Amino acid sequence: RCEEEDVEMTEDAYAVLTRIGLETSLRYAMQLITAASLVARKRKGAEVGVEDIKRVYSLFLDESRSTQYMREYQEAFLFNELREHP
Repeated sequence: RCEEEDVEMTEDAYAVLTRIGLETSLRYAMQLITAASLVARKRKGAEVGVEDIKRVYSLFLDESRSTQYMREYQEAFLFNELREHP
């Protein structure tokens, strides 16, 4: 995917991204490539590094973390008010 998008990435960043892909999904990991590339460009970096991967990982949730977030904060969401008022 990096070749297709002309993204240069450090070996350490590849390793982190591979681990993310194994723990979440390949689709999620591939989506992080584009976002991490934009973060690297913004900092005027020549290639995506581990810090760029960490940054986008913290900004964009995978399905599992998203579900966990929804469970933890469900009382704060509007749909919770709809259940309380029949």
